[in-house]
Amino acid sequence: MPDPDSPSPAPEDGQEATRLFATRGAAKSTVLQSGTVLGNTYVIGALLGRGGMGEVYRATHVELGTEHAIKIMLPSLADDPKIVQLFREEARKLGRVNNDAIVNYEGFFRDEHGLRYLVTEFVHGESLQQVLHRRRLEPEEVLRLRDRLASGLAAAHEIDIVHRDVSPENVLLPEGRVDRAKLIDFGIAKAMGPKAISSANATVLGGEFAGKYSYVSPEQIGLFGGRVDLRSDIYSLGLVLAAAAIGFGRKLDMGSSAATMIAARQRVPDLSEVPAPLRPVIAPMLAPRPDDRPPSMRALPGGVGDRLRASVSGLGAVPVESSRRRAFLALAAAAGLIALIVAALAMLRVLRPPPSTDELRASLAAATAGYHCASLDYTLGPDRSARVSGYAATPGDIARLRHAVDGIGGITKVDFAVGLRVWPYCQALAILQPLMQHQPRVAATVSLSPWGEAHLGQPLYVDARAPSFDGYIYVDYFDGEGDVLHLFPNSEDRLNFRPAQNHWVLGKPPLARCWILGGRTGEQLITLIATAEPLFPDRRPEAENARDYLPALSQAIADLPRGRSTAVTDFFQLGAAPPLASRVDGCRS
Repeated sequence: MPDPDSPSPAPEDGQEATRLFATRGAAKSTVLQSGTVLGNTYVIGALLGRGGMGEVYRATHVELGTEHAIKIMLPSLADDPKIVQLFREEARKLGRVNNDAIVNYEGFFRDEHGLRYLVTEFVHGESLQQVLHRRRLEPEEVLRLRDRLASGLAAAHEIDIVHRDVSPENVLLPEGRVDRAKLIDFGIAKAMGPKAISSANATVLGGEFAGKYSYVSPEQIGLFGGRVDLRSDIYSLGLVLAAAAIGFGRKLDMGSSAATMIAARQRVPDLSEVPAPLRPVIAPMLAPRPDDRPPSMRALPGGVGDRLRASVSGLGAVPVESSRRRAFLALAAAAGLIALIVAALAMLRVLRPPPSTDELRASLAAATAGYHCASLDYTLGPDRSARVSGYAATPGDIARLRHAVDGIGGITKVDFAVGLRVWPYCQALAILQPLMQHQPRVAATVSLSPWGEAHLGQPLYVDARAPSFDGYIYVDYFDGEGDVLHLFPNSEDRLNFRPAQNHWVLGKPPLARCWILGGRTGEQLITLIATAEPLFPDRRPEAENARDYLPALSQAIADLPRGRSTAVTDFFQLGAAPPLASRVDGCRS
């Protein structure tokens, strides 16, 4: 089986083979070697971990002999002021928190070579995630863990800091003891409130979603308004406590795709695997709507204290008869209230006429308006059935739209056909939409060749046809991570095509340039733009980030003279390498 991260094969016959986004996912050497003295102060030891922004090492102070954890910023990011600010903010935020349940941050430094690094205390012990692979915590241990982490998070929340990444991986247990647990990795923490520094709302992902999918709150994926505050940490802590109570590497099923993640966070998760005494503790923390959760860590069920622990251990139990009587009275009251609500709703239906079709269309227009980087449409049938179609940029936008449409009274049935088009695809489609609406007599086409499917490690072939007018052709490849490769024109192939010669295959002779598919699997986009005049006065770099390219493309299209121009697109799925796939050397006919 070919390795998609190994070097590309050598070109043959003078033809240049370029690996498509080849560096992504390749093996990396460490920034520092063991034994290096950093800043004339810290002797670097073992590598503890690596992330998208840096590496974490165990280190020893030269003079004091004390142990520390050091997070090194990757040198490739050191010149990025936004990344540097994130490191500064992590140190600044944690330096303001004084609680034994939060790892102690000791400073943010730069050595004589310009290398930037954070220094924290070194915590001896496994992560909660490692412990839970072997066993589960007993109910009394879960409560002690809850109290310990809640006290640390409360201290952070009280100075307007939200962790946003509470997960078993970020909880360390010195000597395996839950009552000494420490929270680490506030690197994506967010400062709140009017006193927060303006850059404090930045995150590692540039303001987008951050955190572990299995432990994020509904609002972190855009549900219920998408506003992340301290109640988001309460939700994540509830999921951590549930995983601790279940143990053996298992956790609550919170979904593995956009649709299932949204569905799992529309209701309190199934807690049947959690021991019964803990369910009243955890369930309120997992209320889907933030307003329905406890308002603070110090207001968790039973308080950060001993009342719930007493019930778990069997002390101070409520008499069974008294409990049953109260439950019966509560059920009776609830049944009476439901009957009154049903009667009131029935009366309202009788008194209020159904909305007119014009009112329904206005409601659908309002429900589908105001979404960033989206293209939404709706129709209303004679039987008052509605169809909502198009695409939105985030799972949260889709969930909010579905909730808004479902809330429109008077619609008999809803056909909801809204797909997910993440950035940069949504922005690229919006920019090209005016050109896509104008197709000449002989239309342009672009498609993956030859079978409409692609796998890592295989060559990229693109079947392209120019429209019926002479002009300039631009073929771009967008991936889901925000990169764009200009397949045509490129450094080797720069031709203008006439209608008599309007069909060719990129990646095959007589064209000189070819590519091997790499990067990440998933949805990819190829676009073809045909214009009578050049789009850009100067050649663009062959590969660039879509954040740089799309604004320039938008302006270039806006500046085109009225007349002949068109665009077409092709989406395809890039799959993992098939078992019998083999690499291709050079461009083949």
